[in-house]
Amino acid sequence: MVLRNYWKSRHKSRRFPTLCWIRPGLAALFWFRVTQLACGAGTVGEAKFVVQKDAEFDVTYNDTVTSVNQTIYAFNHTISRNKTEGVRVTVDVLQQQLESPILFVIRQKQAVMSFQVPLILRGLYQRKYPYKHVGRTLCQPPTRAASETQFFFVDVSTLSSQGTNYQLRVSRVESFTLQTDKKFSFTASPSQPQFFKYVFPDGVDTVIVKVNSDVNFPCSVMSVQDIQCPVYDLDNNVAFIGMYQTMTKKGAITVQRKDFPSNSFYVVVVVKTEDEACGGPLRFYPLRGDVLIDAGNRTKDLNVVVSPAINSEKYVIGMLFCLGIFLSFYVLTLLVACVENKRMKRREVFENPPDISPAETASLLGKNGDGIMTQSLFLCPRCSFSHLFGLSAVALHALACIPKLTRALWSYSILR
Repeated sequence: MVLRNYWKSRHKSRRFPTLCWIRPGLAALFWFRVTQLACGAGTVGEAKFVVQKDAEFDVTYNDTVTSVNQTIYAFNHTISRNKTEGVRVTVDVLQQQLESPILFVIRQKQAVMSFQVPLILRGLYQRKYPYKHVGRTLCQPPTRAASETQFFFVDVSTLSSQGTNYQLRVSRVESFTLQTDKKFSFTASPSQPQFFKYVFPDGVDTVIVKVNSDVNFPCSVMSVQDIQCPVYDLDNNVAFIGMYQTMTKKGAITVQRKDFPSNSFYVVVVVKTEDEACGGPLRFYPLRGDVLIDAGNRTKDLNVVVSPAINSEKYVIGMLFCLGIFLSFYVLTLLVACVENKRMKRREVFENPPDISPAETASLLGKNGDGIMTQSLFLCPRCSFSHLFGLSAVALHALACIPKLTRALWSYSILR
């Protein structure tokens, strides 16, 4: 009995301090729940409203977006395996002063593209150039089906509490695939780059992509990229992949089929925000990083044409032609050397005649015993000298002329 009373008294003494600790904990938990409910009520009051619209191509949508409403445009189009059709999204913000930019997110089956408007592009010294008119071409992933209907969505949102007006237009690019030896003209700017697709035809392994313009500036960049998403088509990322070249009026890149497993590639044309990369002047702007600079009108008209390059047979023909020209020079030089050598030998024979006695020389010259030359030599200027100096008939014919007669008289006077 004594032990039982002792255990009960000890148990009762420990139960009351536990209750003292539980009561403040319950009060704190109750206060936390009340605060959470209050905050939740405030959050529900500021919830965003999402509106989804079924949109169509080639229709301009004029809407307003705020921080409490978000608009989703749903598009669908049919793509085929044998035909590639480009899709271009064009956005224009109508307000001059914006509290916060508008974010556009394009969700496709195998790709996601996002950009803000105004689009901020950076130049040298971290200068910022805002663009309120933006146009982007969507990446077109390949399909294995003969025909397939794909959906893509354009989400429009912002953090600005004030309403911001914008225009959205989605259109098809009919001439998205370039044809061989067919020129295609287009317009590009820093915020509206352009890219097109080219497929190698059968029997063509190498092509030359040429981009031309009538004006030097603004400076532009042409790039050749593989068929993959995303496509790097902005001034700040066009050099990340593939081959690229800065250009003013003309640019060209040689492309080989072996470098592209899909037998096709993208031709990307981007206009730069500044002309310094093409050797142009760099205008004086404030160097403060928080100042937005108006770049002005930097739209450029260009045209692109893809033509087959020369094949191996033409290379061989060109090499043989050049080799023939070099060989003809060698043959001509050899002939000239042979003719000159023969001519020099004839001159040596004439200048060094064989030794002849004075009597033989006098008889050959027609001189009589009194030392007077007969008139037969003068009366017959083309007399035969067949045995004169042992020369050939051609040389004797040349000696029959009057200058040669003078030389013979001079030789006779020396021998005498």
